[in-house]
Amino acid sequence: VNAVEHGNLQISTSEKSELLRQGVWVEEVRRRLLLPENAAKRVRVELRREGCELVLLIRDDGPGFDWEQYCNFDPVRAEEPNGRGIALVRQLAFPNLEYLSAGNIARVVVQMKPMIDPRGGPTP
Repeated sequence: VNAVEHGNLQISTSEKSELLRQGVWVEEVRRRLLLPENAAKRVRVELRREGCELVLLIRDDGPGFDWEQYCNFDPVRAEEPNGRGIALVRQLAFPNLEYLSAGNIARVVVQMKPMIDPRGGPTP
């Protein structure tokens, strides 16, 4: 969702707050999706296994963003209707979530336990 709304459609955090307060966020996302400048924009998701790790990459066609400010909970945003998702995901599910490039590529690595081959050894 972040890749679409913030990346490709360039809805800022403050814009999203206002759209949510007005109850028109969904309508604005739909409107921007139909704009000619957004017609060819995509979000690409890549999942690959590297040994005992799963690597997930999510890329959008947006210009990126200053992601560092969203990695931890900020008391200033505590009462806001949005702006806490990245910190929440990092705290609850993916502590190693990071952004690459200008911030338009999210990367998550999940450590897996080695699988045991039925013949007795670890799988490659």
